[in-house]
Amino acid sequence: MTGQTWVVCGAEFIEGDVIRWHESVYQPSRYDRNQRVKIGERGITAQVDFDPPDLNEMMELKVLASEGTNPFKTDEMIRRARRTVSREDTERLAWSEEEARASVIDSLPEAQLKAMQETQASAAKPLGQPSRSRTVSPVATGAPWRRRRASAGAFAAKP
Repeated sequence: MTGQTWVVCGAEFIEGDVIRWHESVYQPSRYDRNQRVKIGERGITAQVDFDPPDLNEMMELKVLASEGTNPFKTDEMIRRARRTVSREDTERLAWSEEEARASVIDSLPEAQLKAMQETQASAAKPLGQPSRSRTVSPVATGAPWRRRRASAGAFAAKP
Protein backbone atom coordinates (compact mmCIF):
# COMPACT_ATOMS: atom_id res chain seq x y z
CA MET A 1 0.00 0.00 0.00
CA THR A 2 3.00 2.29 0.13
CA GLY A 3 3.96 4.36 -2.88
CA GLN A 4 0.35 4.58 -4.04
CA THR A 5 -1.62 7.76 -4.66
CA TRP A 6 -4.47 8.31 -2.21
CA VAL A 7 -7.28 10.77 -2.94
CA VAL A 8 -9.49 12.26 -0.23
CA CYS A 9 -12.96 11.18 -1.32
CA GLY A 10 -15.37 11.42 1.63
CA ALA A 11 -18.50 9.60 0.40
CA GLU A 12 -17.49 9.44 -3.26
CA PHE A 13 -16.41 5.83 -3.56
CA ILE A 14 -17.94 3.04 -5.59
CA GLU A 15 -17.93 -0.73 -5.66
CA GLY A 16 -14.40 -1.95 -6.44
CA ASP A 17 -12.60 1.02 -4.86
CA VAL A 18 -9.94 0.50 -2.21
CA ILE A 19 -10.62 2.90 0.66
CA ARG A 20 -9.03 3.63 4.02
CA TRP A 21 -10.44 5.32 7.10
CA HIS A 22 -10.04 5.49 10.87
CA GLU A 23 -12.65 4.45 13.40
CA SER A 24 -12.85 4.47 17.17
CA VAL A 25 -12.71 1.22 19.13
CA TYR A 26 -14.87 0.90 22.22
CA GLN A 27 -14.95 -1.55 25.08
CA PRO A 28 -18.10 -3.64 24.65
CA SER A 29 -20.92 -2.94 27.07
CA ARG A 30 -23.92 -5.23 27.33
CA TYR A 31 -26.05 -2.82 29.27
CA ASP A 32 -25.78 0.74 28.08
CA ARG A 33 -24.39 1.84 24.73
CA ASN A 34 -23.95 5.41 26.01
CA GLN A 35 -21.62 4.24 28.79
CA ARG A 36 -19.07 2.57 26.52
CA VAL A 37 -15.42 3.41 27.08
CA LYS A 38 -13.18 4.34 24.14
CA ILE A 39 -10.06 2.20 24.24
CA GLY A 40 -8.34 3.32 21.04
CA GLU A 41 -8.47 3.84 17.29
CA ARG A 42 -8.13 1.51 14.34
CA GLY A 43 -7.08 2.26 10.77
CA ILE A 44 -8.68 0.08 8.10
CA THR A 45 -7.84 -0.33 4.43
CA ALA A 46 -10.52 -2.31 2.59
CA GLN A 47 -11.96 -2.97 -0.84
CA VAL A 48 -15.67 -2.27 -1.37
CA ASP A 49 -17.23 -5.59 -2.44
CA PHE A 50 -20.90 -4.62 -2.24
CA ASP A 51 -22.24 -1.07 -2.28
CA PRO A 52 -26.03 -1.09 -1.78
CA PRO A 53 -28.22 1.08 -3.99
CA ASP A 54 -29.93 2.65 -0.96
CA LEU A 55 -28.94 3.72 2.54
CA ASN A 56 -30.90 0.97 4.33
CA GLU A 57 -28.45 -1.83 3.62
CA MET A 58 -24.91 -2.36 4.85
CA MET A 59 -21.81 -2.22 2.67
CA GLU A 60 -19.61 -5.30 2.51
CA LEU A 61 -15.89 -4.63 2.68
CA LYS A 62 -12.91 -6.97 2.34
CA VAL A 63 -10.11 -5.96 4.71
CA LEU A 64 -6.72 -5.58 3.03
CA ALA A 65 -4.86 -4.10 5.99
CA SER A 66 -5.71 -3.02 9.51
CA GLU A 67 -3.64 -1.47 12.28
CA GLY A 68 -4.23 -0.05 15.73
CA THR A 69 -6.34 -1.34 18.59
CA ASN A 70 -8.02 -4.71 17.90
CA PRO A 71 -7.08 -4.87 14.20
CA PHE A 72 -9.01 -7.02 11.75
CA LYS A 73 -7.39 -9.97 9.99
CA THR A 74 -6.44 -9.70 6.33
CA ASP A 75 -9.16 -10.96 3.93
CA GLU A 76 -11.81 -10.70 6.65
CA MET A 77 -15.23 -9.51 5.48
CA ILE A 78 -16.77 -6.66 7.50
CA ARG A 79 -20.05 -4.79 7.15
CA ARG A 80 -20.41 -1.07 7.69
CA ALA A 81 -23.03 1.56 6.93
CA ARG A 82 -22.00 4.03 4.25
CA ARG A 83 -22.39 6.95 6.67
CA THR A 84 -19.94 5.27 9.07
CA VAL A 85 -17.21 4.95 6.46
CA SER A 86 -17.76 8.23 4.61
CA ARG A 87 -16.07 10.78 6.83
CA GLU A 88 -14.06 13.81 5.78
CA ASP A 89 -10.79 11.89 6.20
CA THR A 90 -11.78 8.85 4.09
CA GLU A 91 -9.35 8.26 1.24
CA ARG A 92 -9.52 6.05 -1.83
CA LEU A 93 -6.73 4.57 -3.89
CA ALA A 94 -6.49 6.41 -7.21
CA TRP A 95 -7.19 4.34 -10.31
CA SER A 96 -4.56 4.17 -13.03
CA GLU A 97 -7.20 5.53 -15.43
CA GLU A 98 -9.54 7.99 -13.73
CA GLU A 99 -11.49 8.41 -17.00
CA ALA A 100 -12.55 4.77 -16.78
CA ARG A 101 -13.70 5.33 -13.20
CA ALA A 102 -15.70 8.38 -14.32
CA SER A 103 -17.47 6.28 -16.96
CA VAL A 104 -18.30 3.65 -14.32
CA ILE A 105 -19.80 6.35 -12.10
CA ASP A 106 -21.87 7.62 -15.04
CA SER A 107 -23.27 4.12 -15.62
CA LEU A 108 -24.40 3.67 -11.99
CA PRO A 109 -28.15 3.45 -11.30
CA GLU A 110 -29.86 6.68 -10.31
CA ALA A 111 -30.78 5.34 -6.84
CA GLN A 112 -27.15 4.56 -6.03
CA LEU A 113 -25.97 8.00 -7.18
CA LYS A 114 -28.68 9.61 -5.05
CA ALA A 115 -27.63 7.57 -2.00
CA MET A 116 -24.01 8.60 -2.56
CA GLN A 117 -24.98 12.28 -2.76
CA GLU A 118 -27.19 12.07 0.36
CA THR A 119 -24.39 10.49 2.35
CA GLN A 120 -21.94 13.09 1.12
CA ALA A 121 -24.32 15.89 2.13
CA SER A 122 -24.84 14.42 5.60
CA ALA A 123 -21.09 13.90 6.05
CA ALA A 124 -20.36 17.48 4.99
CA LYS A 125 -22.47 19.13 7.68
CA PRO A 126 -21.23 18.55 11.23
CA LEU A 127 -23.59 17.15 13.80
CA GLY A 128 -24.68 19.80 16.25
CA GLN A 129 -24.03 19.20 19.92
CA PRO A 130 -27.14 19.11 22.09
CA SER A 131 -27.50 22.16 24.24
CA ARG A 132 -26.79 21.78 27.92
CA SER A 133 -29.40 24.35 28.87
CA ARG A 134 -32.82 23.36 30.11
CA THR A 135 -35.42 22.91 27.42
CA VAL A 136 -38.37 22.45 29.80
CA SER A 137 -39.94 25.49 31.37
CA PRO A 138 -39.60 25.76 35.18
CA VAL A 139 -43.39 25.54 35.59
CA ALA A 140 -43.56 22.02 34.16
CA THR A 141 -41.04 20.49 36.59
CA GLY A 142 -43.54 19.47 39.27
CA ALA A 143 -44.16 15.88 40.21
CA PRO A 144 -46.54 14.47 37.59
CA TRP A 145 -47.47 11.48 39.75
CA ARG A 146 -49.05 13.77 42.34
CA ARG A 147 -51.34 15.23 39.70
CA ARG A 148 -52.29 11.73 38.58
CA ARG A 149 -53.01 10.68 42.15
CA ALA A 150 -55.13 13.77 42.74
CA SER A 151 -57.09 13.23 39.53
CA ALA A 152 -57.68 9.56 40.36
CA GLY A 153 -58.83 10.44 43.86
CA ALA A 154 -57.39 7.25 45.39
CA PHE A 155 -54.32 8.76 47.03
CA ALA A 156 -55.37 12.37 47.30
CA ALA A 157 -54.60 12.50 51.04
CA LYS A 158 -50.98 11.34 50.65
CA PRO A 159 -48.39 14.01 49.88
